Parts: sequence; structure tokens; C-alpha cells
Amino acid sequence: MSYASWHTYGYGICVSDIGEPPVERIQNLLAMAPALQKNIQEWMDERGIADQDYDDYMEFDQDFGLGLATILKKVILEAENVELEACDSLEEKNYLLFCPDYPWHQQNRKQLKTEGEVEELFRKYIHVLTDEPINIDYQSVENGG
Repeated sequence: MSYASWHTYGYGICVSDIGEPPVERIQNLLAMAPALQKNIQEWMDERGIADQDYDDYMEFDQDFGLGLATILKKVILEAENVELEACDSLEEKNYLLFCPDYPWHQQNRKQLKTEGEVEELFRKYIHVLTDEPINIDYQSVENGG
């Protein structure tokens, strides 16, 4: 039997620190990305979910199970054209990170060049979900399997 581990390095947030925002705040976040909002609503409709709760939204990410981190990632990609990395740790915490990348991988994406620009981006979307301060910092997220 073998075991592999990996690290994801970047500047960002532990999304798990946000906790469970009220459904109204999640819906306000989704309103910032109309195509994603429509996609999630169609997904809910297909499953017959009429009165959505927090857990229903967290089930949307069927591939990786990263819940709110995936939703934030997709909202920011649609609204800002910035690619972020959603990942989880061995401690089962979810993260959203701005990761270093080669410039030619980012040709069609908005370029954030300073720490301040990245912080401003995160704060804009964190504020939609919570009024509590969330730490934005350099992260080294370890996982394995």
C-alpha cells in the first residue's frame, strides 16, 4: 500500500473559518455571478430542492466536496476573471488560495500583481458572507491519500 502527500502553497484564506453563513448571504454571493447562480438553481431544481439550506449549497461540489470554497472560487472566476485554487487539508479544512503560476497560464485572466490587490479581492467576497474578520495570509495546505 502506498501513500502520497502534497502541499498547496498560496496566499489566501481558510474558508472553514467563515463558518456557515446564512442562506441569504450565500444567495447574495451567487447574485454576483449570474451564470453560476443559474447553474446552481438548475442543479437544485433537478434534485427537487425548493427550500434551500446551507447544506444544499455545500453539496453542489460533487467532485471534490469543497463546498463554500468551490462556490467562492467559481463566483470570483466569473465576476473577476481571477483563477484561485480551492483545496482541503488533512485536518478537513477548506482553503481558497491565490497560487503562483506561470504568466502564460494566465493569459486570459486578470493579473493581480500585489499582495494588496489579492487582499482587496478576498475582502470584497468575504464581506458578502460574514462580518467577522477572516485572516488572509500565506498558506501551506497539506493533504494526502
